[in-house]
Amino acid sequence: MEDIELKDIGIDEFKKDIYSYYLEIFPEDERKPIELIQSAYEKKYTTIIEILYKNEIAGFMILNRVKAKGYAVLDYLAILPQYRNNKIGTKALEILLEQEKESSGIFIEIEKVGLGKDEEENLLREKRKNFYEKLKFKRLNFDLFLFDVIYTPYLFSNIEDNEDIIIKEILEIYESISGKESIKQNCKVIKN
Repeated sequence: MEDIELKDIGIDEFKKDIYSYYLEIFPEDERKPIELIQSAYEKKYTTIIEILYKNEIAGFMILNRVKAKGYAVLDYLAILPQYRNNKIGTKALEILLEQEKESSGIFIEIEKVGLGKDEEENLLREKRKNFYEKLKFKRLNFDLFLFDVIYTPYLFSNIEDNEDIIIKEILEIYESISGKESIKQNCKVIKN
């Protein structure tokens, strides 16, 4: 799929070209307020990436980091409905991982499998888990209780770090985006 390209865009382009898709694809309880995304973007913590297929918007990613070559949190990855099941998400993530090979790695959270509200949601969570595992993301040995949801964290690592260092840097990213007090009140690390 040579027709896939990742393009960094600004917050104004996000609002104009992507935000309506963001609202459509992600349920309200999974979305950050636009003001929070804009603030993090303006502080240079957030990168917004368009996924282009044959020069058309096929999806987007939102990536957060606080250290230039440190860990990044892949906050959102979405493929527009008409482009799904065509390996565009896989190829886009492979491109991102290649672009990020000088960083410490990419961190993601997946809503914990088996805790969905129904069978359909649990199947979706299982599908997400399998997608990332196929791309060599490794499950970490803790869960996150983050804003009333339990997440299973995964990491595509480019370096050897112990989990305490990883947790410390990820929490630093969360605090930079959402505020120290908000994370203190709404984030708990659950060691397995």
